[in-house]
Order: sequence, then structure tokens, then C-alpha cells
Amino acid sequence: MFGRKIRELREERGISMMALANAIGVSDTAVCKWENEVSEPKLSYIARLADFFGCSADYLVGRSDEYEGTHDRPTPGEQRLLALYRRMTAEEQELLYKTVKLWNKK
Repeated sequence: MFGRKIRELREERGISMMALANAIGVSDTAVCKWENEVSEPKLSYIARLADFFGCSADYLVGRSDEYEGTHDRPTPGEQRLLALYRRMTAEEQELLYKTVKLWNKK
């Protein structure tokens, strides 16, 4: 059940296993094993997945049917940007923030 939920959430957002893996700090092989239910992630990775997908850990592990964030689900485009952002250094993130802030003044 866990693997199926991860795959569904990932595919809903149009992101690859590699993009998800990079966003939460694991290998794409780990994500593949989770999705195919060959192995299960450590609790710390379940927490990262819940944060990434904007849901509860209980939802991911099947203890709840409530997504608890359905109304706030990022679009696939937002997820792709977030995955890129999370791979940036703090300096790059600050530069990006300042650039976007300037664009919004127009």
C-alpha cells in the first residue's frame, strides 16, 4: 500500500523517481524499491516524503484515508520547481528569491 501511494502521488505531480529522490535526499534506487514494495523507508524518510507531498505520515503508511492537504496540493509545475529549489545551496536560494521578488514588482 505504501509503495502504491508514493507512486500515485509522484505520478500525479509528473515528477520522476530521480526528482523525488533528489528532493528528499535518497537514491532513485531507494524510491524504486519503495514503490515496488521491495523495501520500506526509515521513519526519517517517511517524514520527508510527507513534507514533500504535503500530507501526513499516517496517510502514507495507510493509517488514514485523509490526505490532509488536498486543497493545498502543489501543481506539477510547482513540484518541479520545489525539487530544483531544494537542491540549491542557501546562496542560490537567496539569489532566486531576490530575482523572483524583483519580477513581482512589475
